[in-house]
Amino acid sequence: MLDKRWKKILAGCLLAGVLIAQQPIQLQTVNGGGAVALGHGTAAAALRVELPTDGTGQVTLASGATVALAAGSASVGTVGLNAGSNAIGTVQLLPQSTSTYALTAYDLAATAATNVKGSAGNVYGWYGYNPNASTCFLQFYNSTSATLGTSPLHQFGILAGASFNMQPGPVAIFNLSTGISTGQTTTATGSTQCGSAMVITIIYQ
Repeated sequence: MLDKRWKKILAGCLLAGVLIAQQPIQLQTVNGGGAVALGHGTAAAALRVELPTDGTGQVTLASGATVALAAGSASVGTVGLNAGSNAIGTVQLLPQSTSTYALTAYDLAATAATNVKGSAGNVYGWYGYNPNASTCFLQFYNSTSATLGTSPLHQFGILAGASFNMQPGPVAIFNLSTGISTGQTTTATGSTQCGSAMVITIIYQ
């Protein structure tokens, strides 16, 4: 049996242990300045990371920038970073309904030379059908106005009665530095137009 003196010593040790366990834990870095602490204000179980006050390693948001979460989900809406030579301004991760975030579709239904875009652009894909009884060629010109058969940059042959689809992806198929024009001919580099126009939707930007 323990006498009263040892009981008091043991009770004191237990009480000291409880008091110590309730104190925040401070972990100081070797070089000083940074700290990781458990407990901060009313967030007793929160993990707090403090960065140096000299600006080294700081992560900041530009004035007016926001980090938004979509309602009912953990998706990030808009992330704005500091303005600078190598900084990202705004990153949109949620689906957008404005034309800024969409490619342009051009419905082409003519065998003659047709201007799709009057300035430089990228072609991302197309969907179409050849109703002719023979092969018809879709010609692309790096020009704002094309003459059929005169230096087409790209030619794609479509078999009679066939569909031809080039699904758009994140990277353009090719760039046309002057303009995007097309033609529909019976040979790859010829000027004779197909008997019936292929109905084509060109996806570009």
